[in-house]
Amino acid sequence: MKRMQIKELAQSVAVYGGISDNGMRWIADNFSRNELKMFALILSNELRDRKVIASFAGNISKTDKNRIISLFPDKNVEFKRDDENLGAGLKLEYGDFVLDCSVSGIVERVLGNIKENL
Repeated sequence: MKRMQIKELAQSVAVYGGISDNGMRWIADNFSRNELKMFALILSNELRDRKVIASFAGNISKTDKNRIISLFPDKNVEFKRDDENLGAGLKLEYGDFVLDCSVSGIVERVLGNIKENL
């Protein structure tokens, strides 16, 4: 199979949330080792790019959850409570992008700037 076809297949699997046992058998039987590696890598990237992790400390209201979900249409938003590491605030991870608006993230950035300027 060509790379473009493998990419389309991986995108379809990511969009529809999985693949049947027969589909997996077909892939295993018909793909070469290199094609399997390429499929796994592309699928991993597709799944990562379709997932948003919203870490928060304390409680988050349903209104705020809906607001976050509306920022990422067609993405799977996963909410994760992380009181120990964040202190307070919100941290959004989307693919390679991280928006850290938590107290601990702000403190780390301030301390980093102080260290750089000393």
